[in-house]
Amino acid sequence: MSFDKKMIPYNPHFLDNIEIFTPEERDTLDRLNEAVSLSKFLSNKSYVNSLGIDFIHASAKIEGNRYDKMDTLTLLEYGLTAGGKRYSDAKMILNLRDAYYLSVQEDLGASKTTLKELHYILCDEMVADSARATPREQAVTISGCEYVPLDGAKKLDDALDVMFERYATIPNAFDQAIYLHCNLAYLQYFKDCNKRTARAMLNVSLKQSGKMLYIPSEERVSRYLASLVTYYETGSYDAFKAYFIDEYKEVVDDVLSVENAKIVEQNLPLRGR
Repeated sequence: MSFDKKMIPYNPHFLDNIEIFTPEERDTLDRLNEAVSLSKFLSNKSYVNSLGIDFIHASAKIEGNRYDKMDTLTLLEYGLTAGGKRYSDAKMILNLRDAYYLSVQEDLGASKTTLKELHYILCDEMVADSARATPREQAVTISGCEYVPLDGAKKLDDALDVMFERYATIPNAFDQAIYLHCNLAYLQYFKDCNKRTARAMLNVSLKQSGKMLYIPSEERVSRYLASLVTYYETGSYDAFKAYFIDEYKEVVDDVLSVENAKIVEQNLPLRGR
């Protein structure tokens, strides 16, 4: 941290901004969701598993994990760790897997209880057991950012309660999900694993509302991180929501490409197969 810079304290008024997407952006997201619905995704085990690997791998990359895509696939498929890489990298991926499948397979509500349940899974062996699913007592700083998060367990608990109260008043499912994600990451409620817990909660919120899930991509990791820093320092959702729309569109396009390829294959003459 550079002490010649003016640091930016936690701003509780960020929680008051519940209008996130424009009507046009909501229409775009609704059309994408209609093209690949949550029910279509959940009913296809292949989609759940293949997009799950993408979610787990990209989510780990956001956290600085050194496993590449093949390392991740080998670990998840065969239980084999990558030689010369940290045990904590493998453990992070396995925790992300467990949280992903819990959120996909169970009907979780976007609540404080679910938040703590997911954090407990995601931080297994990442923090001391006493720090799992509990608000932090110590102050934290964020690298590459002038924002200084709120400090003290009581203040954090109060701010989290306000966040969920505001969240419940938001009528649009996509606004809800982005509001929850950005403000959980902003609050830094836990000692560690805040962003990965926020991403898991984003999908809990979408799924609770019957919307297709968010799957981050490895190619947009730096954009994800930059958009969060923008939110931390300004309270503006603009960078993150633009990032989210692009990620959402890419996932839908990927699923539709697979389905179109299957249609083409089915229509090929037998001798052309």
